[in-house]
Amino acid sequence: MEQRIELHQVEKVQATEMEFYTVSPKKFLFLYIGTFGLYAVYWFFKHWNNYKRSTNEDMWPIMRAIFCVFFAHSLFSLFEMKYEMKKGNAPKSIGYLATIFIIATITSNISGQFVENGYLLPLSLYMSFLLLPVTCWCLCKAQSLANYASDDVSGSTNDKLTFLNYIWLTIGTVFWLLTLLGTYAIASGS
Repeated sequence: MEQRIELHQVEKVQATEMEFYTVSPKKFLFLYIGTFGLYAVYWFFKHWNNYKRSTNEDMWPIMRAIFCVFFAHSLFSLFEMKYEMKKGNAPKSIGYLATIFIIATITSNISGQFVENGYLLPLSLYMSFLLLPVTCWCLCKAQSLANYASDDVSGSTNDKLTFLNYIWLTIGTVFWLLTLLGTYAIASGS
């Protein structure tokens, strides 16, 4: 019994020490849509990197970002834990958002493979476009909880676009143009 209490207290201390990435919803949406979802890799990396620095846990944040479908549930659970420790009551669970994000991401990747092999056109072609807002919504809602748990509800500490953000948005614009041109070419049979 005494060990259980000590373990609970250790978890409590670790939860209050956890730090996550904060970003305003407007900036998040702009970067996520502007980079065709590539911002998600950076987003996961920043969360895991901040968590690692604040808790000294032995992990590779870049691998958790690249393989985010395997770590989305655990990250979202950490957001919930941090919120509960800071606010004293449990938030509405966001685990379902992680599940939706994972299903949408995997479906989008599979449809991309179908496009490359010419299967199920044009449905497979449009799937990535249709699923982009779904994955964006899931991560944006999770970010709202992370911001709230970090006492920066509006994300005001990170609401301005930086020079690097503009570089990524420029790359994203080129990617969007090439994707739209490719989609038009495939859809029109050119």
